[in-house]
Amino acid sequence: MKPGILASALLATVLTGTAFAQSGTPKFYLDAEIQNLDQPFIGLNLDVTASVTYTVSGAGSPAVLPIKSKGSATFADSPLAADRMRIANERAIHQNIEQLLQMLR
Repeated sequence: MKPGILASALLATVLTGTAFAQSGTPKFYLDAEIQNLDQPFIGLNLDVTASVTYTVSGAGSPAVLPIKSKGSATFADSPLAADRMRIANERAIHQNIEQLLQMLR
């Protein structure tokens, strides 16, 4: 998985959502760091676990939010193993961001 996929997904979420301001001086900052991306070596059904630590800082002490999520892809998603891995990675990161947004609400 490319390192920029998490950053791209977070940016797309922020820009298309209404939860965050898109202009002016920010009150909060969000940092994200992939701690682990647990990927299977081989298989027809691929399960990927993404562990990401988010840090929300601004006024007061920073809030550290470790989130673990899972994404899966099956042979029905793609007969090509590389495509299944990409799909499972993207689903794991998508679920991770969804959990982050739930925590921030």
